[in-house]
Amino acid sequence: MSETKDIPLTKQLNIPPLWLIGMLLLMWFWSSVLPIVKFGGAWTKVPGALLIVASMALAIWSVMQFQGADTPVHPRRKPTTLLTEGVYARSRNPIYLAMLGVALGAALCFGTLGALIPVAALLWILQDMFIKGEEHHIEKTFGDEWRAYAAKTRRWL
Repeated sequence: MSETKDIPLTKQLNIPPLWLIGMLLLMWFWSSVLPIVKFGGAWTKVPGALLIVASMALAIWSVMQFQGADTPVHPRRKPTTLLTEGVYARSRNPIYLAMLGVALGAALCFGTLGALIPVAALLWILQDMFIKGEEHHIEKTFGDEWRAYAAKTRRWL
C-alpha cells in the first residue's frame, strides 16, 4: 500500500522538482518575453550546460544512494535510514544542491539577469518550505545520530 494515500493530493504535488520546473519556466519567460539585462553569450552557455550535466549526475548519484539504502526519496515519506556516506558525507542536501545547480546552469544558458532571480527564489523555497521541515522530522526519527551528522556535515556544501 502506498504511503502517499494518507497525504492530501495538494501536498503530494507540492514537491521540489515541480518548483524547479516552475522556476525554469519563469526563467524562460523572463529571458524570452521580458529580458531584463542580457549578459550571456557562448561564454555563459557552455559553463551553464556543464553545470546542468554535473548537477543531473549529482542528483542521479544521490537518488541511487537512497535506493541502495532502501529508504524513500520522496520528502513526504518517513526515512528508514540516515544517509551519511558517499555524497551525503559532503552535503546533507545533495539533491536540492543539484536542483539549484540545474537552475543556475539554466540561468547562465539563458544569459539574462531576470533568469537569475528565480535561482534565488528557488534557494529560499527549498530551504524554507522543504529542508527545515524535513530536518525536523529526520531529527525526530534519528535523534542523536542525526544531530551528530548535522554537526559535522554542512547543509549545502
